[in-house]
Amino acid sequence: MSKVSKNQSIAHGRPGVDGHYYQFPQINGGTTVVFATFTGEHGERTIGERSRIYYILKGKAKFEVNKEIFEAAEGDAVAIPSNGTYNLWPITDSVEVLLVMEFLDFDKLPK
Repeated sequence: MSKVSKNQSIAHGRPGVDGHYYQFPQINGGTTVVFATFTGEHGERTIGERSRIYYILKGKAKFEVNKEIFEAAEGDAVAIPSNGTYNLWPITDSVEVLLVMEFLDFDKLPK
């Protein structure tokens, strides 16, 4: 199926992050699209072979990508390169993002 409605998405949250995860196992070897709202630190991650792209829908965030620190605001896109290490923090009260990433194994999500 090429359409996933919100009621088919997987809601997941932890302190500082609330999101809805839309799974597309048939696209590019599996792709997950996430709508998330950050009110706190994302937490440092090192990703695998596929890059990730964050699009800022609302608000402003500080990113650290492979030790480079910069800000991104509404309308900006941030690419995390494959095998990259990154983190993000909201600068405004919250930041809403759309994230395109590899197919996510929910058993490996931080709690």
